[in-house]
Amino acid sequence: MSEKSFILVKRIAILSSIIFAVLTTMTVAIIYFYPFLLAIVFSLVFLPFVNYLENYWQWKRSVATFSVIGSFILLLMTLMTFIVAEMVQGLSFLSKVLPSYIEELTTTIQQWINTSLFPLIAEISQFTSGLERESGMAFDQSIDQILSEGSMQIGNIVHTVLSQLQEFFIAFPHALTMILFSLLASFFITKDWPQIMIWINTHLPDRLTYVSGRIFKEWKAALGHYLMAQLILVLITAFIVFAGLIILNVNYAFTTALLIAAVDILPYVGTGIVFIPWIIYSFLNANWYMAIGLSILYGIVTIQRQLSEPKILAHHMGMPTLMLLFTVFACYQVFGFAGILFGPFILIIIQSLKNARVVDEIRHYLFR
Repeated sequence: MSEKSFILVKRIAILSSIIFAVLTTMTVAIIYFYPFLLAIVFSLVFLPFVNYLENYWQWKRSVATFSVIGSFILLLMTLMTFIVAEMVQGLSFLSKVLPSYIEELTTTIQQWINTSLFPLIAEISQFTSGLERESGMAFDQSIDQILSEGSMQIGNIVHTVLSQLQEFFIAFPHALTMILFSLLASFFITKDWPQIMIWINTHLPDRLTYVSGRIFKEWKAALGHYLMAQLILVLITAFIVFAGLIILNVNYAFTTALLIAAVDILPYVGTGIVFIPWIIYSFLNANWYMAIGLSILYGIVTIQRQLSEPKILAHHMGMPTLMLLFTVFACYQVFGFAGILFGPFILIIIQSLKNARVVDEIRHYLFR
């Protein structure tokens, strides 16, 4: 092996070791130290405001950090109080009208069973009685098996929903504790950010510091663009739903629009988790105006989301729409449903590496 080939192999081995170490560190950090990662994200949000107060208003950094984080917590609590108050009013309204709605729905289902299902079963029984003994028994067993499996699936769905709700309420205090811990860690990270940057610049090679800073800058910009695009999509959905509910004369239209806009973030499930049961309920109660109106509104929201999401994301993230769709689909094929959630973030990382010209740096390192 020539000296040039040996140097190339050595550099490939070093580069592979670095990539493996970075991926391993990121995996361990995400699994075990995610509160600190969340604290870093919070710090990135707080830093511009803290730097502004320190540089232009001559505030002490600790005071500026405490003021910014305190204002953030106060704003968050105010927003949550407003949302909870709206939800309480909506739930209070539902507690008054829901029993009568359930009673009407039960009566409607019972009437449908008496007028449609029982006659159908009678016709099936009459039909099977005319068959041969073995054929009739096989047909009856098939019907019983279908009904049994249907009942089992309904039971499994109810059990799954109740289990998920139980897990949510159990995990909520833990999640709140982690957020508070992250905010506390964010205070020290934001306050000591200049010292952290000095330590990094002192102990890391200049070239590595320069490339890492460039990657971090591109990643932060891409993430900000992605979050802005999602916010625009949610606001569009909320506006359309609120306008539609006002036209349909729905009580607590604003609270309902907030709820639907919040679930719109969920891929594939989206607004259908609210609209579909609502449409079915209105249809069974022969409320044709509401059923047709909600169906039209749901169709508008769905079409708007499908048409505007790739375009808005591609516009804000600076990439072709086809590339975004291909990445999300590929992640779905590899990772399943979770790939839909993490696909855009993987694309953000790839875009950040591309814009930071990391490939050029690797090529320069290997073949210089």
